[in-house]
Amino acid sequence: MFSLLKNSLYLRFWLGQVISQLGDGITRIGITYLVATLSKDPLLIGLVIFAQLLPTAVFGIFLGPLADQWNRRWLMVSADLYRMAMVIAMIFFYDSVPALIILTAFHGIGTALFDPARTSSIPDLAGESNLSEAISLSQSTKAAMDIIGPSLGALLLMSKQYSIIFLIDAATFAGSALLLFTLFSIGKVHAYSPEDKKTYLSFITSGIKEITGMPSLRFLLLLLLPITLVVGILNTNLVAVLTTTFHVSAFHFSLIESSMAIGVIIGAAWFGPYLMKRLKANALLISGTAVIGIWMALILPLDWIREETGIGAIYIWCTLIGVFNALINVPLSTLFLQVTPPAFRGRGSSLLGLTSSSAQMIGILFGGWIAKETGVLYGTALSGLLLILVAIILPFGKGYKNLSNSDHSKKRKEAAAL
Repeated sequence: MFSLLKNSLYLRFWLGQVISQLGDGITRIGITYLVATLSKDPLLIGLVIFAQLLPTAVFGIFLGPLADQWNRRWLMVSADLYRMAMVIAMIFFYDSVPALIILTAFHGIGTALFDPARTSSIPDLAGESNLSEAISLSQSTKAAMDIIGPSLGALLLMSKQYSIIFLIDAATFAGSALLLFTLFSIGKVHAYSPEDKKTYLSFITSGIKEITGMPSLRFLLLLLLPITLVVGILNTNLVAVLTTTFHVSAFHFSLIESSMAIGVIIGAAWFGPYLMKRLKANALLISGTAVIGIWMALILPLDWIREETGIGAIYIWCTLIGVFNALINVPLSTLFLQVTPPAFRGRGSSLLGLTSSSAQMIGILFGGWIAKETGVLYGTALSGLLLILVAIILPFGKGYKNLSNSDHSKKRKEAAAL
């Protein structure tokens, strides 16, 4: 996986991700802290999460297709500079909760433009045969920054110099833009039909029809819905489980959150790639869905185990949730890029982001409701049962079989290349 960094182009591409996501982590905890202390209203804290997800859900389908028409390098550079401007604007409104939430949403519009262009560029820089390694490196890097960024942000918050926090994030976007500007090999895909040039709307709709018309891609989008729905439920319930059911202290709460992120790093950097080399990607994807579902259902006896063995059981459960996360994310992202035709990867990435963000937002709302009706432990376990049911039913569909054939075809091509 780390051999990709020997490629100077990919190294710059990766460094851009490192510094921009580091700044994001610092700012994210800064905004959450400011909103929490200024308003003391949990609803407004939840609105910060919604403001981050909403732009991708609403605008992603319109901005993502630009990656299939325009120069991707310029799209990423422009998106970074736009997000830098939004972060700088936060300096002047750090004492206003409504302004921070609005600027967070506007910041998310830049992310909705950036992410499809970045995802579509991965095969150009890493090569088709190295997609799983590139996805693993990207996900493990993000997980690492999710630990380091908020930790640095928490230290900076002690000084109460909020302007410095936003300036650091702005500087990271400037640095990312500069690195991406040097990647002259990233361009645009020209292989689209003349009919797509009539209007931008027709360009979008033709891409959606192409993607949803392929059984294998339709299967991946269908599978993504319950997975991200459950992620939203888990994000909503887990904080309540840890604080109100398991009664962990603030010290252990922060360490448990970090242990989950460490699990993601372990899974994405080693466990996921190891299994990808030994199993078909589609089989690993379904197996991973079932494993996470079973592990979430096991939260019911976890309370009893914790009373008998101590808090270490909670650390193990949360860490393995992070590890098992790679069993879904690595094969899902890899298969989506492999199966999607190069000329449609921007539109495919935007549709993937739309599906993920929308389902996760629904999951956040649904998680609060189901926790109220059944309790947070049973709500989390029921969500796990949903994933188990999905893993049992979906392999009988046509899309799964097509995906299996695509996976075999891909491996034959790689073998022939060797």
